[in-house]
Amino acid sequence: MASFERFDDMCDLRLKPKILRNLLSEYVPNEKQPLVDFQSLSKVVSTISTHKLLSESPSSSADQKKIQAKPSKSAVDEWVERLLALVSSDMPDKCWGGVVLIGVTCRECCSDRFFSSYSVWFNSLLSHIKNPESSRIVLVASCTSVSDLLTRLSRFTNTKKEAVSHASKVVLPIIKLLEEESSEALWESIVHLLSTIVILFPAAFHSSYDKVESVIASKIFSTKTSSNMLKKFAHFLALLPKANKGDAGSWSLMMQKLLISINVHLNNFFQGLEDETVGKKAIQRLAPPGKDSPLPLGGQDGGLDDASLNSEEFIVSRVSALMFCCSTMLTSSFKSKLNVQVASLLSLVERVLAVNGSLPRSMSPFMTGIQQELVCAELPTLHSSALELLRATIKCIRSQLLPYAASVVSVVSSYFKKCSLPELRIKLYSIIKTLLKSMGVGMAMQLANEVVSNASVDLEGFDAVSSKTPSLTNGAVLKGGSKKRKHASNSGAQAENSAVEVGVPHNHSLKIAALEALETLLTIGGALGSNGWRERVDKLLMTTAKNACEGRWANSETYHHLPNKSSTDLVEFKLAALRSFLASLVSPSPVRPAFLAEGLELFQRGKCQAEMKVAEFCAHALMSLEVVIHPRALPLDGLPSLSSQFPQSDSLASQKHNAPGLNKMDRIAGDGSVLSNLWLANVDVPANSEIERTVDTTLPLPEAKRLKVGNDLVGSENVQHADVLIKVPESTKESLVHVSERDDDMVPKVVSETQEGESLAGKDSLMEEAAVGKKHESLGESDDDSIPSLKADDYLSSDSDIES
Repeated sequence: MASFERFDDMCDLRLKPKILRNLLSEYVPNEKQPLVDFQSLSKVVSTISTHKLLSESPSSSADQKKIQAKPSKSAVDEWVERLLALVSSDMPDKCWGGVVLIGVTCRECCSDRFFSSYSVWFNSLLSHIKNPESSRIVLVASCTSVSDLLTRLSRFTNTKKEAVSHASKVVLPIIKLLEEESSEALWESIVHLLSTIVILFPAAFHSSYDKVESVIASKIFSTKTSSNMLKKFAHFLALLPKANKGDAGSWSLMMQKLLISINVHLNNFFQGLEDETVGKKAIQRLAPPGKDSPLPLGGQDGGLDDASLNSEEFIVSRVSALMFCCSTMLTSSFKSKLNVQVASLLSLVERVLAVNGSLPRSMSPFMTGIQQELVCAELPTLHSSALELLRATIKCIRSQLLPYAASVVSVVSSYFKKCSLPELRIKLYSIIKTLLKSMGVGMAMQLANEVVSNASVDLEGFDAVSSKTPSLTNGAVLKGGSKKRKHASNSGAQAENSAVEVGVPHNHSLKIAALEALETLLTIGGALGSNGWRERVDKLLMTTAKNACEGRWANSETYHHLPNKSSTDLVEFKLAALRSFLASLVSPSPVRPAFLAEGLELFQRGKCQAEMKVAEFCAHALMSLEVVIHPRALPLDGLPSLSSQFPQSDSLASQKHNAPGLNKMDRIAGDGSVLSNLWLANVDVPANSEIERTVDTTLPLPEAKRLKVGNDLVGSENVQHADVLIKVPESTKESLVHVSERDDDMVPKVVSETQEGESLAGKDSLMEEAAVGKKHESLGESDDDSIPSLKADDYLSSDSDIES
């Protein structure tokens, strides 16, 4: 019987060549075999990636010995030879398979094999791109594989010039393909390859930059380009300034061209909706001082050569693509410092948002009702793009927006008043969050009332509905749903079912956006609203969180039975409500959180929920609230010191940190009590070495008894002892007696310790007489929280990505 070779395990290196040869024989065709199943290649790619079959890198000498028994011709050599044969095949399907697997080989093979073979592979792929008779599937695969090859080649530092040379050989052939072909699949692969070259080898575009820009602009202004490809072309156009000179001038020139083209398109779209001088002034502002303005992107009039292309839908789609290009340029990294044209960008946003579809009286005779209807149908898309551009501008310049902050606040506030579409309001909340994070407390002061008033409108509508309807169990809701299906003609069943659906929040995204805006406002400027909107916001967030977790629609099982809804939306809304409520409890405030008890109860119950995301967050919230429940450090700022009361007793003042009881005396002195002030004014405190007696005048009886039996004072770590050790000299006894005679009800009696074995009952009697009439609050609680200072350290940096 023939013996079989045994392997150690699935990681045995001797397995690799065998698995690779099996793939070649079963799935990869040779010159005589056809490619039967296109999907079989996915199995090949997955297996190669999982087992690293093309790595050829033994990890040790022992591993090397294990694979020495293999045939002299390695399995990887056989693999490469088979692929090159397929690439040169005249059959499109086999050629396509070889080209696809060459790209996989470029990613997976070892460095030595790639370095020795990449030129051969590149020339084979380039021959298909240049060949006008190549099929589209082969062209698509060739562009993708060349992108993989150039990406791997960019990792070699010693081949930079050769890599740029190879990349430059690809640019013009694929631009020619882009002009001639109309397949969007091929366009997408070409744009992906061009983007790879711009990012890795921008010098490859130096000789063909103008040609590339012109072709991309023509595709953006073409009626054959879909909305999906418009976005991809716009994204590549935003990267193109890196391939010109890579300096700030190239970036500014492209931004000017885009802004001019946008305003030219808007002049056609806004005819009859705004004064004609608005568009002219907008373009004039874009001209550099003392120079002529550059031509728009795509030609003399910005790509609107044909009057038939001036339809409202066409203009809005192109303007939206160009605005997306501007936003990408603003938020992408650039190696040089940029001169952002903030005034022109804000002017464009303000111009777009000012048009709401209403006709000025002077323009009414020049626009028909059908034209106004078409314009109004496209305005929400245009407004959405303008808001995205505003957000990108804020993210780009961050704290340097200060000179334009008043203008931005005015635009946001005025648009909030007339904006009713949920999608647009969500973008407004996002802009507000970006503004608050970029500019801090100063912007919070300006936008607080706007955020609170609008968020209250978006949240209180649901809260009002939820508070009016009784909480139903899951069974009741399901019963109502089934009743409707069985008895559709029953009006009572329909009424019951309608009541069930009322409590479901249909605009989860809008409510989540409002909650996140309030959370950001509380985190950054919570302490500023203590005397104004803070109480209202705290109550609103508490009610919203409570309704989100306890409302009758909160059951995810019930939610699955409602049309077009998902339990994921419900969980996200719950989390947003709980996050904002937690921010309300822990944000800076001069007073204790008003709804701390409700929050603790809510988070305790939420920690036990079956939904893991909610339970995990509630457990985190309870940990965050520990510092509020049990403050670890009490603020000492603003408290009067003992040295001001005893200017001659420096030794005692210097020792107050070592004697915890003295801190308690200091607290009493600042409390304004007549008793304490009189007592401290008539007692000369001796040196610490002379302290022999105890006078307990600081705590009411219940707290004193707790301390007598060894309990700690909850919430206070600065106060560790209840007794203040003070010796009362004989010379002061008379003065204390006089004080006692003046106010016999308030002044504690001084008891001389003449017997060593004083009973516990006697001490309690002493504490009852020492208790003051007005009970003090616990010394461990503190209502003072520090307000974070505004740091102006966000400066424009072109080398770093802007955080989304």
